[in-house]
Amino acid sequence: MKLSQTLEAARNVLLKAAIVIDDWKLPIFERHLAQAGYAYEKGPGLTANTLLLTVKTENVEALGVVVKAANTEAAMTGAQL
Repeated sequence: MKLSQTLEAARNVLLKAAIVIDDWKLPIFERHLAQAGYAYEKGPGLTANTLLLTVKTENVEALGVVVKAANTEAAMTGAQL
């Protein structure tokens, strides 16, 4: 296999990204991920009041843009206590 073919194959690898969020941010992240066409699995977070979202993607950079937008919106919204 040529190097260019190896690089192309590596680009098409399905990766699993883990995103840990405060639980109050879930509706914001759900909306952003759904609008971008991502499915996710939700699990308990690493600490109290957090969640772990697991997203499968072939394009980590594109997912990063979605996560950044969701996190920016959450920061502007503030904690819903």
